Amino acid sequence: MGGKKKPTISQLAKKETREKEQVEKKGKGKGKAAEEAVKKVVATVPAELYDQITKDIKGMDYVTTYIISSKYGLKMGAATRVLNDLAKKGELVLVSKGHRMSVYTPVERARKLGLIQ
Repeated sequence: MGGKKKPTISQLAKKETREKEQVEKKGKGKGKAAEEAVKKVVATVPAELYDQITKDIKGMDYVTTYIISSKYGLKMGAATRVLNDLAKKGELVLVSKGHRMSVYTPVERARKLGLIQ
């Protein structure tokens, strides 16, 4: 039941100094490349990005929240809202919905598959 014990103050101080040294070493070696490697995650969807997502979705076989989130750097909640909005507008068709995941397909592909008429 006890679980892991708390570190002492001196152990915390040593750990903090080691982490600072590692960050400084990593920062000196890579420079601007390290800053560019980090993707910015967007919570709200700008209009330009929304239009780009709408265009790109038409060429896909299926679309999930994770695909949109990873491809465009959106949070999962924002990607879910985008997909729900596009489904309400009639640009996507809900193929399958589970507890955690929804699978959508573009209208043209749904017609080819016989999901809608």
